[in-house]
Amino acid sequence: MSPGEIRRFTDRFGLTGIVDKDGAAWGDAGLKYMKLPETELLGKIERDFRLLRLPLVRAGKRLSVGADEVAWNAMLAE
Repeated sequence: MSPGEIRRFTDRFGLTGIVDKDGAAWGDAGLKYMKLPETELLGKIERDFRLLRLPLVRAGKRLSVGADEVAWNAMLAE
């Protein structure tokens, strides 16, 4: 996933909306108790996509994060 594609999701959901703070990768990266500037956190995400709440789905201009069946059905309906 390119930095531009990540930015598309962060513009819509915010950085905290796309990271998986409950995932094992978050703890393994030592981020559980750290507060990083957004630019540094974006760099970590670009290097380790396991930090993201997956799946990130884009269909045209529609976006969804995580298991969002309502959004997926709306994408399919278009």
